[in-house]
Amino acid sequence: MWKLKPDDRLDRWKQFRKRLGTLPLEPALSECVSFWQNAPFTPYYLDHSDQTNWPDPWQLVYENYYCDLAKALGIVYTLQLSEHAKDLEMSIRVYQNTVSRVQYNLAWINQGKYVLNFIEDEIVNRTQVPKELKLLTELSSQDLKLHSY
Repeated sequence: MWKLKPDDRLDRWKQFRKRLGTLPLEPALSECVSFWQNAPFTPYYLDHSDQTNWPDPWQLVYENYYCDLAKALGIVYTLQLSEHAKDLEMSIRVYQNTVSRVQYNLAWINQGKYVLNFIEDEIVNRTQVPKELKLLTELSSQDLKLHSY
């Protein structure tokens, strides 16, 4: 999908979201995280402290640039635009390891019952996110203005 022309990529993403809506929640989450893990990596595309410059869902897929934060955002956008949105409370949480300075960009679902984009192709929960990580940013779906889609 990622090598398609922009309009074709948007159409494929729409088909993917529709298919997710036909799956039970946990398999849908698993497929969503795998889908976004396969997106091409572009370092430093988005800045966690400058949400005003974050793309909307369609811009994100159209532009086709995906740093780790953009992938977490793509996960949240995909789920918000699927049939599962009504059952999910979602946010983006950005953490940093205070020693190594590694940043973790997480899709935080249902108060951390499901945490996506922490370990590649895995769904974990909040108990698996180390307590020594410092929370830098948290944006709910309302902050992201996803309720209007």
